[in-house]
Amino acid sequence: MATLRIYRCECGYEVQTEPTGHYGLFAGEFYNFRCAKCKEIVSISADDLAEQRYLPTCPECGAMNEEIHNWNPIEGRCPKCGKEMKEVPGMVIMAD
Repeated sequence: MATLRIYRCECGYEVQTEPTGHYGLFAGEFYNFRCAKCKEIVSISADDLAEQRYLPTCPECGAMNEEIHNWNPIEGRCPKCGKEMKEVPGMVIMAD
């Protein structure tokens, strides 16, 4: 089970995730990455990471290598503008 929160930047970009940047569901474990090419936060399953030999590829644009990096809302910044993302109070979703 995961407790997903919404994190939003003042530019309007938002993402729904766990504070640690990874979460587990019945569908498997997922990790967040920031893509420098398409400027999105993407979730990649542990199974997909293993298939990619732990060299993640962005599922949105196909970027790889230096263009995709681990990301979490506590240490990470907005992929669009680089500013700090803040948790939206009261926005919690329980997911299985």
